[in-house]
Amino acid sequence: MQAYRDLFIAIREDGTLSFTTQSEQDQAISFLTDQAGSLARNRNALCSLIGWDGDTLASRIRAMMDGDDFPPSAPDPSPIARKRHDKAVARIRARWRQLNAPRAA
Repeated sequence: MQAYRDLFIAIREDGTLSFTTQSEQDQAISFLTDQAGSLARNRNALCSLIGWDGDTLASRIRAMMDGDDFPPSAPDPSPIARKRHDKAVARIRARWRQLNAPRAA
């Protein structure tokens, strides 16, 4: 849940107060979406403790990153909360595209 929360909180920039760094958010993205490696194994182990399939969770998060709806945390958010949520989703998806862009050789 902390990794999912880290997707939506503001990124700390030089000289400003915030809740997370870009590096921490990138790690949350990897934890939630990786298909292999230590973060995927840790996610799957933690999910299994509550009866979830970590690979299914990762697949769903990747689909949301690629355009499926990211549901807001509240069932009926206020217009201001919805606007804030939509802005965060746009920021998360932009970072997802950056992290997955082909690297120049």
